[in-house]
Amino acid sequence: MFATFIQNLWQTLAISAPWLIFGLIIAGIIKAKVSNKWVAKHLSGNGSTPVIKGALIGAPLPLCSCSVIPVATQLHRSGASKGATAAFLVSTPETGVDSISLSYALLGPFMAVIRPISAVLSAIVTGLSISWFAKHNDTEAASNETVAASCCHEEAPKSSCCSTEKAEETDKEESCCGAEKQDDAPKMTLLQGVHYAFTQMLDDMKKWLFIGLVLSALVMTFIPNDFLLQYQNQWWIYLLVFVASFPVYICASASTPVAAGLMLAGLSPGATLIFMLAGPSTNVATLGILKQELGAQAMKLYVASLAVTSIALGVAVDWIAHDWQIDLHQQLMHHHEFLPGWVSAVSVIILFAFGIKAVRQKFLPTA
Repeated sequence: MFATFIQNLWQTLAISAPWLIFGLIIAGIIKAKVSNKWVAKHLSGNGSTPVIKGALIGAPLPLCSCSVIPVATQLHRSGASKGATAAFLVSTPETGVDSISLSYALLGPFMAVIRPISAVLSAIVTGLSISWFAKHNDTEAASNETVAASCCHEEAPKSSCCSTEKAEETDKEESCCGAEKQDDAPKMTLLQGVHYAFTQMLDDMKKWLFIGLVLSALVMTFIPNDFLLQYQNQWWIYLLVFVASFPVYICASASTPVAAGLMLAGLSPGATLIFMLAGPSTNVATLGILKQELGAQAMKLYVASLAVTSIALGVAVDWIAHDWQIDLHQQLMHHHEFLPGWVSAVSVIILFAFGIKAVRQKFLPTA
């Protein structure tokens, strides 16, 4: 059984690695070319347009569930509306170029397309509901505050969002959660953007990505392929998946191998989509900062909107798959066997080399 587990773990890792590297490269390019000032400019103002922009701009950005929090906080304090901030806060961790490429590798082309579309739709609905129904005077955090909210603590420390380093050290261009300072972050070159992706961004996600790969291998090893088939088309399974995903901290990339394992075990594509939408966007840290920054009413609307939209999208995906007779389980990790084995092996080595700081510092120059 242990040998089977190792085999499944290697299979998932080998399939994921080349596409994750591709996604990291694209994420680095986006990081270099898209500034926070530009994002804040497009998210300011009221109405539906900033909300839609917030969802569309946030979708491809290379920010995980942790690093998006201080960025969204700073955007709101720079003039972004509540609705636009919420839309950005939903779409950014739910998807991204790295998770889209990983979805294509592990879940197949249909889910790779449906996932970002669903993320944008859920973000727009959530943002619009907050924009329309949330009060404008219940925000507890003043817009002129200079201390960014913490992604790792309940209260925002003045020195760092994840540690107690000296304040002058945290004035560098990168925070410990990967969020640049809004006003004085220097413009990146393409090389610096890719450097960021393979260092800061990979450091942010590697722990949870590894956990996701291990969980996927465990599901593939110990849960029979048809175990969850008996629960398909049960209305309560959609609600159960959302509730189970609600407190979980997991980024979009890390949720992908887990989703693949659940689908291999028989979970419907729609229910799996709910997990990939709710998991990255509803963790406890996000909700705490949301309440502090936008107010309690906005937080409640955020959760309710995500519940309704993610479950509705999950039901719709299952209906489409059934009506169009799409066998999504056949697309799982079966359509990339054309990649030579050496490509996967080299990609795994590259990820491990860049993921271990002591190793990469020996051969990677500082950008």
